[in-house]
Amino acid sequence: MAIACIAHAQQALTIIEQDYDLARRAAQQQQKLLIVDFYTTWCVPCKTLDKAIFKNDSIAGEIAKDFVVLRYDAEKDSVHNLSLKHHVCSYPTTVVLTAEGKMISKMFGTGGDKPLVESYTGLLRESILLNRQGKYIKGVSATVDPDSYPAFYKKYVRRIADIRPGDLADYWAGTKDLQSEVSFAILAYFGGAPQQVTDYFVQHKADYEQRFGKADVAFIMERIASGKFDAAVAAKDEASYREAKKFARQHLSAAEADRYVRTYDLEMLMAKGAWQQAADLVEEQAGRKTIGESGVNYFCWTVYEQCADKKVIEHAARLMKNITDVHPSFALLDTYARLLSKGGSSQEAVSVMKRAIAAGKANGEDTRESEEALGKL
Repeated sequence: MAIACIAHAQQALTIIEQDYDLARRAAQQQQKLLIVDFYTTWCVPCKTLDKAIFKNDSIAGEIAKDFVVLRYDAEKDSVHNLSLKHHVCSYPTTVVLTAEGKMISKMFGTGGDKPLVESYTGLLRESILLNRQGKYIKGVSATVDPDSYPAFYKKYVRRIADIRPGDLADYWAGTKDLQSEVSFAILAYFGGAPQQVTDYFVQHKADYEQRFGKADVAFIMERIASGKFDAAVAAKDEASYREAKKFARQHLSAAEADRYVRTYDLEMLMAKGAWQQAADLVEEQAGRKTIGESGVNYFCWTVYEQCADKKVIEHAARLMKNITDVHPSFALLDTYARLLSKGGSSQEAVSVMKRAIAAGKANGEDTRESEEALGKL
């Protein structure tokens, strides 16, 4: 596997691709901690993290003082089973280990509400301090034993086979130790579990935090909350939706609960076909900056696919115009062009789609579907 030693004024940062054994040996030789950067080739936030952290000379030089980096493509997890071990199902995910494999800390995504660099460097500073204090995640063993995990989980993580309808139900029916490392991994990876399992998890949250750390426990709690929201929205059940809100307020951080409620308020309106109310809500959230470009784009694309109300289509087109005037990216322009076409502004739609294709090609993106759409406009 490839080893890249990127030279900096401070030190050379050792970056190893995919080879866990080699990365551990390097960390041992250099007497440093090991960062495992889980990514996929299609993950845009992963590329953002890579550019902002590992390809930033000053930051990478600082990281090199205390860390070796293993960049690990989670979709090629056939040898070392790290995605299996650390139940990695969202990207990017960062895990900090000792050279012996003990887990110190974990971070999902690119920083949440804080800027990426601040979140990432904060995680690393905390990891250094915890290591000095001899504090590790107790419930995560230092070794990787793929044979301890059920076959359906291994096949799914390795992209060999999809999970079958009865796999999870059978697993939970036959599991006696709900606080084992394996059962914790299954719950974290899939989220969905029988009510008695999720109830047990919520009741024993403090025990789980002590064994597996707050980051993973918070992640599972969010998955339980999202499951409750999804079920309520699918059923268009206002009573269940209120219960999901109550659960989020009780068990998530205030910021996360607010984010979930904002997101699912919109989902519920769309599910009920209240498109104009949904459009007004998106415009309000955009004005308050509580929804990002991707969120607006998601709503507007859904309008393009599912809504027949011309006023709402025109409203969504205006929302996309506001965004593309500032950030004329391929994906955003593509959505804008399709809305213009659906709203009857064919000539303008052609012009915008041509801009979208040009932007996509300039950025090396696949524009074939957009070119096909252009031919039909």
